[in-house]
This record gives sequence, structure tokens and C-alpha cells, in this order.
Amino acid sequence: MQKFLEKLTSLRLKIPSRTYSFAATSFFFFLYLGVPFSISDSGQVAWGNGYNDYVRSVELLTNEHSDTADFSRIDKAMQTFLQRQRIVGASLGIVKEGKLIYAKGFGYADQETEEAVQPYHMFRIGSVSKLITAVAVMKLREDGRLQMDEKIFGKEGILNTEVYQGIRDKKHYGITVEHLLNHTGGWSKRSFGDPLFIPLRIADAMDTEGVPDLDTIIKFILSKNLPYRPGTRYDYSNFGYCLLGRVIEAKSGMSYEEYVRTEILAPLGITNMRLAKNRPEDRFENEVSYYDLTSNNVRPDMYGTGELVSNAYSFNIEALSAAGGWVATASDLMKFLVAVDGFKDSPDILSNESLLNMIETKTGRPYGWRSAQVGSTWWRTGTLAGTSALVKRHQDGTSWVILANTSNHRSRYFTGRISYVMQKELNQLTTWPERDLFEVSYYQ
Repeated sequence: MQKFLEKLTSLRLKIPSRTYSFAATSFFFFLYLGVPFSISDSGQVAWGNGYNDYVRSVELLTNEHSDTADFSRIDKAMQTFLQRQRIVGASLGIVKEGKLIYAKGFGYADQETEEAVQPYHMFRIGSVSKLITAVAVMKLREDGRLQMDEKIFGKEGILNTEVYQGIRDKKHYGITVEHLLNHTGGWSKRSFGDPLFIPLRIADAMDTEGVPDLDTIIKFILSKNLPYRPGTRYDYSNFGYCLLGRVIEAKSGMSYEEYVRTEILAPLGITNMRLAKNRPEDRFENEVSYYDLTSNNVRPDMYGTGELVSNAYSFNIEALSAAGGWVATASDLMKFLVAVDGFKDSPDILSNESLLNMIETKTGRPYGWRSAQVGSTWWRTGTLAGTSALVKRHQDGTSWVILANTSNHRSRYFTGRISYVMQKELNQLTTWPERDLFEVSYYQ
């Protein structure tokens, strides 16, 4: 027990009293955030005219809220970074001790119309979505509805409906929830590439018209041999996290998106995050356009039209869902991060034990995070054609996120270069503003 408490102390985790019930915690969130728990259609009906009046009264978070002398150096550093990296548009959010002290957009949300990025603009976040999915899995575990050693496939497996019956290789029956979380399910991209990014090949193999949905992709994978025995080899797997989305659905009785929005995001006051759509014309209100500026930046349309489209719209992000499908603002991601960072400054959505379980695993590889250890920096990247994202949580209570709507030949240096810039500029700050921009919200 003493060792466990020492780890919590080094992590700066809070240890809430057991007397706090879930109802009390929910009540606290409601009072503190001042927002409804859900913006579903039924929820809006329940609010009636009062809901509409509430929405109209909410202040819009804009760049002007962060136009202060304190951050003039960061403003200039970001402008230089975008220019050197050839990034069309980006959004940056900074948290200090649980407070959002900076939220600002740079460049263009849409280059053609020259619409400037504002903090209310939403971006695809790529594999940062895996952190959200991992938290949802741990929430189900806390609620006693899921165990890490549960099997995924087979008669007694979590996923045992018709979609999951065409299993060719019996090694699939050994895959557990934990294997999916730490990328040791046994699949390998060397076999035929990442199945989430070869829609036309899978459509041809499965004799399917139109873009293959996740069910079709699952059937395709399960009809193949499993290269490795589960739990024996690490191989980064988007497919594994897509399956975790299905696990969440099976255990919760909700769609993956509904469960995350209802049980994870809404209690935190996050109501605008949602799963992305494939076509550019289906982008959400206030969602940016995406730009792939690499030399080979077009591919055949995944819908089989034969037309060439931008790489940024050439893959099925709707199928990618739990592995890389979320769309968010930088400030909403920061609001989510402070609820899973383990610091004392704000309540967490998971228990101390669950947060430690996510970063101290049997394999040494964290759940959801790209890298995380007790007493060190935690970080998570997200990369797609047209998307570059990075979330960082530092041990001193400072966290930040940057979201960009651009990919190019310099994207491989994105994480290292922006980390250097941010560390340098944050170290120059001698005073931190007392304001909390989390108190400035917005609705679409």
C-alpha cells in the first residue's frame, strides 16, 4: 500500500474521499461547468425555450481572449512554426494547473475562402482518438462491465455475432481486451498494409460495391491468418482499436459514439466532439478543411468512381472511428485531458487506480497514450493525411495540444519541432495568468 501511495504522490494524483458518490460528483460537474449533460435531441426538447436561451447566452471563445502580452512570444513562435512547416492552419491550447490559459488559432481554416482559424474550429485528431477509446474501456472496467483478460472472439467471446464467425486462424481466439489496448493482438501491417487505408483493395477482395464499412473490413481480416500469437509481439494496430469500439458497443448497449459522448464527454461539459465524416461536403459546421501537400497527394476515390481525390479524403475515416475518427477543438481536448491527467487541480473521470493501470502495464506500453510513465511527460500523437496532432502533459502541471489541418513532407518532424518550440517558449514564461478560458464556452 505504501508503494502504491508513493506512486500516486509522484504522479500528483488526487485521492478523493470514498464518501463522494457518483451522484455528488455529477452534481459538482453540473454546477461548476454550468452546462447540460447532453445535447441530444431529447435533451434539447427537455430544455425547451430555456435551452435555446442558454445557447444564445454562451460567449464565443475567440482569438481575442488570448491576445495578451504574456503570450506574444508564443504567438510569434507559432506563426514562424506554421510558415516553416508549411501548415495551412492550426489551433493551440495551453493548460496550467487545470485552467485553460491560452486558446488561439493560426492560419486558415479554409485556404480558399481565407477563413482564419479560431479556437472554436474543429479538427480531425487522428490517433489521439485512441486515448479517448482507452479511457472509455477503463470506465467500463471500473463499472464492472469489462475485464482486461476477456476474450474478444469465440462462442464465449465479447464479439460473437455473425460478423465475427468467419475466423480462419484459431489464434484469433486468444486475443483479449488487453491485447487490443497495447497493440499485441497478433496482426502485422507487413501482411497487406493497414486494412483501414486500403478500401479499394478490400472492396475488390470482398466483392463489395462502394466503400467497405467496418463490418466488411472485419470479415476481411478474420478470413486471413494471424501472423503472430496474441500477446507475443507489438505491432501498432488501428484495426485493434476499431475492435475496441465494437467491444464498447457490446458491453454498453450503445453505439461507440453515443457511449463516449454520454459517459465520458458530456459529464465534462464537452458537447461538440463527434466522429468525422468521409466527404468534404459532409464536414461539420466550424470544421476546418484538410490539406495534403505531399508530392503524391491524390488517390483514386474510395467510393470507386475512378476520380482522383486528395489524400485527405481518400480513406474511410468513418470506419476508423475508435482508432482515429474524432473531431474536436483544441480547448475541448484540453478539457478532456485535465480529466485524465491525475493532477489535483480538477476532478478526473477515472479513479487513481485506473489512471495508473493505463500507464503501468504488463508490457510497459501504456493504454491509449503513445508514451507515458510515472514522473515523466505523457504524450499522444495523431497523424492522418491532412491532419497532424499532438497532446502533451508535463509533470509540472502544464499541458498543451496543437491541431493542424495539413500534412506534407515535413510532417515527420512535426512532433519533435513543435515540442522544441513549446518547451522553449513555456520556459520563458515567468508569470501565468489567473484566468480560466474553460469558463468561456461555445455551441455550434
